[in-house]
Amino acid sequence: MRPTIVLTAAILVLAPISSVAAEDASPLPAWLTPFADALQPLPASVSGIEGRTYVPVHSSVMAIGGETRIDFSITLSVHNPSATRPIVVERIHYHDTAGRLVESRLDTPVALRPYGTIQVVVAQPDTRAGLGADFVVDWTSPTASIEPIVEAVMISSHGSQGYAFSTLGRKVER
Repeated sequence: MRPTIVLTAAILVLAPISSVAAEDASPLPAWLTPFADALQPLPASVSGIEGRTYVPVHSSVMAIGGETRIDFSITLSVHNPSATRPIVVERIHYHDTAGRLVESRLDTPVALRPYGTIQVVVAQPDTRAGLGADFVVDWTSPTASIEPIVEAVMISSHGSQGYAFSTLGRKVER
C-alpha cells in the first residue's frame, strides 16, 4: 500500500509542473487552428536564407466605368514546396492602398512542415484596405533553393455574375 501512496504523491506534485509547461506553450491563433497539421515545432535555431514575398491583392475593384464597386473575399495561401525541410513563416502583414499596415495576421513565427500550407482569409465585407491592398510575408528557408510559394485568390459575386482571379507573390528585398 505504501508504494501506491508514494506514487500518488509524486503524481500530485508533478501534475502542476506539467500544466504550467502546457500554459507556457503559446496557443495557435484561431485562424491557424484548421492548419495545425501543416505546422511543426519551430527548429531550435532559426537560421538560413531570409526572404520576403509581396502579394498584391484587391479587396475591391471598380466596375461599370467606376460607378460600381465590387468587393472581394481574399484567400492568401503560403505553401512549402519542399519534400524534406520546413520553412519558418515569421510575419504576415496586410496593407492598405497607401501602404499603411491594416492588420498583422502573424506576429509569432510558425514552422510550415514539408508540403504544408497555411491560409489567411479576408472576408468579403472587409474593405479596410481599399482598392489596392497587399500582403507581405517574411520567412526563413533552410537553403536558397527552397522558397515558399505565396499566392492569393480573390472571389466575388455581383448580381448573377461571379468574379474570380488570382495573383502570385514575388520575392522582394527584405
